[in-house]
Amino acid sequence: MRDPIETLLREHAGIMGQVAELRRAVRDLGERGDAAVGEALPVLRSVGRMMETDLARHARKEDEALFPALEAIFGSEGTPTQVMRREHEAIHARAALYRETVRELHEVEHPAIARQGGAVRTLAARGGSAAEIHRSAEEVIRILDEHFGKEEAILFPMARQVLGPEALARIAGRMEEIEVEARR
Repeated sequence: MRDPIETLLREHAGIMGQVAELRRAVRDLGERGDAAVGEALPVLRSVGRMMETDLARHARKEDEALFPALEAIFGSEGTPTQVMRREHEAIHARAALYRETVRELHEVEHPAIARQGGAVRTLAARGGSAAEIHRSAEEVIRILDEHFGKEEAILFPMARQVLGPEALARIAGRMEEIEVEARR
C-alpha cells in the first residue's frame, strides 16, 4: 500500500518545483517589467495549467479522501480541516484570477488582437500587463507557501498520529480513484 501522506508530500514537491519557476518569472517581471513578459509567458501558462490540473487534483484528494477521515475523528467545525477547506477555496479563486490574467496578457500580446486596441486599453486601465500578472502571481506564491507549510507542519503529522492503517488504506484507495477519474 502506498502511504497517502507521502503521496501528498510528493505532490507538494512537484507543485512547488513549478512554483519555483514562477518565482523566477515573477522576479524577472519585477525587475524588467513589460520587457520580461515574452520570456515569462511560457512559465506563466505552464503554471496556470498546473493549477488547473495537478493542484486541483491534489486539493481534491485532500478534500475527498484525507479530510473526511480526519473529520470522522475530530468533526468538521473549528478544526484544521475546516481551515484547509477554506484555504482551498481561496487558492482556487486566486488560481482562476491568475489564469484569467495570463489569458488576457496572452491575448493582448497577440498581434491581431493588439491591432484592435480595445483589449490593450482595457488591460492598461486595470494596471498594466506585467504589473498585473506580477501581483497575481506573487499572491498565488504566497498562498501556496502558507497553505503547504501548514499542511506539512501541522495537518500531515497530525494525520500520521491519529489515522490507523485501515484509514490510511481507505484514503490511499480513494486517492487512486481520483487519479483514475482525472485520466478519463
